[in-house]
Amino acid sequence: MGVAYHWFIPLVAAIASLGLAILVNRTASQTRLNRIFVFLAALLVLWNLNFFVLYSVEDRDLALKLTKFFRNGGIFLPAALLHLVLALRDSPSPLWNRLLAADYGIAGALAIANLSNLLVANLKPFRWGFYSVGTPLYSLFAAVLLINLIAVVALLVYEYRINIHPLKRLQIRFWLLGAVLAFPLGCTNLLPTYGLPLYPLGSLGTAAWAALVAYAIARHRLMDVDLVVTKGIAYAAVSFILIVPAVVLTLWLQQRSFGQVHPDFSAALVFLFIAISILFPSLRLRAESQIEHSLFGHKHEYRSAIVALTRSVLRILDREKLIRQLSDQLRETLRLEHVAVALLDEGKGAFVLWSGSGPSNLSEIPETHELIDSLARRQAAVLRNELESSTIVAERDVVTALYSVLGWEVCIPLEGGGRVNGFIALGPKGNRDAFFAEDLDLLETLANEVSVALENARLYEELKRSQDIIRRADRLSALGTLAAGIAHEIRNPLVAIQTFFQLAPDRLQDEEFFTSFLSMTANEVKRISDLISELLSFARSPTRTLAPLCVNETAERVVTLLEPEARKHRLRLIRNLSPSVPEVLADGDQIKQVLINLILNAIQATQAGGTVAVSTRCAYSGDTKSAQLEINDTGTGMAKDQLDHIFDPFFTTKDKGTGLGLAIVHQIVREHGGSINVNSSVGQGTTFVITIPSSHKPSATEDANISGPDTSPDRHDNHPRRIATS
Repeated sequence: MGVAYHWFIPLVAAIASLGLAILVNRTASQTRLNRIFVFLAALLVLWNLNFFVLYSVEDRDLALKLTKFFRNGGIFLPAALLHLVLALRDSPSPLWNRLLAADYGIAGALAIANLSNLLVANLKPFRWGFYSVGTPLYSLFAAVLLINLIAVVALLVYEYRINIHPLKRLQIRFWLLGAVLAFPLGCTNLLPTYGLPLYPLGSLGTAAWAALVAYAIARHRLMDVDLVVTKGIAYAAVSFILIVPAVVLTLWLQQRSFGQVHPDFSAALVFLFIAISILFPSLRLRAESQIEHSLFGHKHEYRSAIVALTRSVLRILDREKLIRQLSDQLRETLRLEHVAVALLDEGKGAFVLWSGSGPSNLSEIPETHELIDSLARRQAAVLRNELESSTIVAERDVVTALYSVLGWEVCIPLEGGGRVNGFIALGPKGNRDAFFAEDLDLLETLANEVSVALENARLYEELKRSQDIIRRADRLSALGTLAAGIAHEIRNPLVAIQTFFQLAPDRLQDEEFFTSFLSMTANEVKRISDLISELLSFARSPTRTLAPLCVNETAERVVTLLEPEARKHRLRLIRNLSPSVPEVLADGDQIKQVLINLILNAIQATQAGGTVAVSTRCAYSGDTKSAQLEINDTGTGMAKDQLDHIFDPFFTTKDKGTGLGLAIVHQIVREHGGSINVNSSVGQGTTFVITIPSSHKPSATEDANISGPDTSPDRHDNHPRRIATS
């Protein structure tokens, strides 16, 4: 019989398989694939327990009886493997389903034969324990196992080649990696039955395969298989380099001390070395964190604060706010006497200090200064004590002098595009502690994120300027259309006024003439003045100012401004304004621009004799009260494929349109926390419904949102398109 420790490997493999089954059952969704894996893992538990009994039980008859039950795990294992791989497919072909049913049928027949000693006749002792003596039926089991293993690998390769889903392909790669490791090892468990005294390694293979498959099933964010292989090979190589000499030394010490080598003791040491190599890295990190937290809590807290700051800076798109928050957080976290942030101003050819509380009034450092050369050359934090011992004269003299004048202890470069774009300068800590290596590592990581955040802020500023230019161009485009209509509208009142002045000298004594015509002339002048005032108001450059806004008053003014355009197209412009509409916090000019764009579009899409209606109402969504504006026309309407793109920039259905009007409308509504619905059918007109919450105050996140319009329509009757912007 074999020595006692051989039972340890299959027992550990059985426990690992059970743990993986529980893990997948608890953490992964209950899909068909997961249920089959749990079933397969249960079979692996039985299969490994079969070898545990063979290696640990010394009574042959007892071992033979116990293994009759546990051997069923191995009997049903080939069918379960095929079943698991077929579960990757959404709908396996009928042929594969029939083959799978035949597989389970053969397994069932072999299980019955196993109970009657028709599969395994006896047990034979090997150096590691008992092993099965097979009957002719055992050869059938071996053949079924090999055929299924080949079929499983072939199916996985085929699925990998035809599958287009990235995550599914990555899962299959993990399964194939597991198959490459496990299947050859699993086949070694068949060899002793046929008289080949090769040590069976199937338990190790099954544990590795089950672990890889469970990882691929339970995890949604998988590592690259190449990285897993690289890490595995590197870990195995390092472990081999470290453990083998230790084992050899242990064997030599046993021989010198006791005159013999004890195999059980040696094997136990090998397992101990492996366990230590696996557990040591993670336990060391946890122990360091706990000890630092317990004994040096203030250092743990400020380093955690710097890590949190590193994660948050990318969300800040305002450069001044970013620099202010960075300076304040560093000063408070590290208890610094002062902090300065310098950024390159290419126009000045110098680095401008944006914030600082040092003893000097210096506000700019030339781009050619030796400090910038030092930061570019080192590409890392530059400490004052390093400069004092530098062998470079300029660093030792000039840069050290600058540090002394400004009271700096360290500068961390802000790099981008292969050059230094700025730096963070830190004064001494309040407790006079040095800047430790761990501090500098965290600060350099923070500087990398700040560099990206500053570039994002610059791009955001450029985008905002571009948006302002686009909106101004859109207003000017609408202004040209309005001016043409108003010029036509002004001509008629001017005729009446001219007629009055022509007739006045001859009708000086006619009181009725002067009363009626003077009143009419005054009204016409006021009408012209109102139209011009509205036109000038709309022509102002758009500067966003939020204030309480009366929606009905804004709608009334826009309708008044556009009535001449409607009359020019021989349309009726109708207003239906509800008195219950609440005020909203909004920019009046921007809401006016939204209405002008939508009403102009409606007028241009409606034939002569049609109508365009502007309506307002109060709406509720839960406890939130909102103001709704509806623009409805009886025009040509839009097709479904047009509705899917109407808010996309540069999409237009007009011959001379820019395609920016509705994109700007969508952006403005989104910035006010509102939403816009579109309902249109060809030949039946179009309806736009804008909803703006009465109590909404745009947050910094919304002000900083630079993403494009949502282009995913929700479907309702008549193919409406809804853009939810809140």
